[in-house]
Amino acid sequence: MSGEISEVDLFGDPVISRQEGRGRPEHIWTRERSNKVLLAFARGLSVKDAATTIGISVPTLRKVYFSEVEKRSEARLRMEMVQLSRLNDQAGAGNVAAEKELIKQLDRLRQRDQQQQLAPAPTKAAAPKLGKKEAAKAQAQDVRGLYEPPAPPTRLN
Repeated sequence: MSGEISEVDLFGDPVISRQEGRGRPEHIWTRERSNKVLLAFARGLSVKDAATTIGISVPTLRKVYFSEVEKRSEARLRMEMVQLSRLNDQAGAGNVAAEKELIKQLDRLRQRDQQQQLAPAPTKAAAPKLGKKEAAKAQAQDVRGLYEPPAPPTRLN
């Protein structure tokens, strides 16, 4: 990297001074940006939103932060375990507030897991896809208004 980092912008990203030559400087992996990407995945954001949070494109995110993208599915679970282990360490050190919070978090997570087991995910029943002619026929059957055929007589004499 021939450009020197002189200052940071509004979001704390380094501003790289312009180098001689064409093109944009290559994106460089940093621990801070890696943590931002992992937090975005732990929050449940998409790859596109995670790329937006650190100011790069999706292909660049997949190229530079490929290991973070691979961990995307289990990021929320791993973040919960890190939080619980920190609370457990503080509770073991004698912090009563951390012990109470640990119990509260464990109960919340247990309830969430039970709700997910009891209420299965709704399945989407796919309607058979109609062709062009069948769709036009079905639409013609639903026509109401001026061109609707008259109702049959109610009484016969």
